[in-house]
Amino acid sequence: MLTTLDYMKIFHETKNSVTLINSSLQLIEKKHPDVAAYPLWKDTMQEVTYLKNLIAELSLSRTGYPLNLSLVAPADFIREISDAIHNLSFSQNFVCKTTLEENLPPIFIDSLRLKQALINLLKNSYEAMGETGTVILNVFRKDDFIDIELTDFGGGIPDTTKDNLFEIFTTSKEYGTGLGLPIARQIIEDHSGRLLFESRPGDGCTFSILLPVNPGS
Repeated sequence: MLTTLDYMKIFHETKNSVTLINSSLQLIEKKHPDVAAYPLWKDTMQEVTYLKNLIAELSLSRTGYPLNLSLVAPADFIREISDAIHNLSFSQNFVCKTTLEENLPPIFIDSLRLKQALINLLKNSYEAMGETGTVILNVFRKDDFIDIELTDFGGGIPDTTKDNLFEIFTTSKEYGTGLGLPIARQIIEDHSGRLLFESRPGDGCTFSILLPVNPGS
């Protein structure tokens, strides 16, 4: 049986190989621009792009690793998300408006892992809305949970996709990996939380991250 260390070695070897292949292909196209006209060149570059995205999703998720939990105020976590949004290459026409209920109790979370889950959801909204528009991030207490609710206006989720939305490799994007949502849900469930969604056909979608509050609060 393979150990976690074995998987890490395999992952890093794969990552290094894909990085080398991608660099070599870019160098070839730079020195010989006419190669882009070859029928198989576009397909090759698309496959490499898919592999790069796949590795990026896996490297950021670290699914299967133990959580590094600490007691965090929701306001501090949302501040980290706001900083991350500014540091990412989102379009200036894409805006995230945040509302935060006052006096929310702290939650035990792995900030790095949970931030990746939420960024995955934000990336989906960003792409669904054509890289422009406003999403609403609303954080409030709902019974024994903190609800981090993300609402976009990207037209909603097709009925044909709803039933298998969280299955791996399910995607409607040209270069999508189909890992973003499954990884996000796994990270949230590792926190004893739940990831729910409600689609509004023709309008948009709302994802809710439900995280249990600190039992002592």
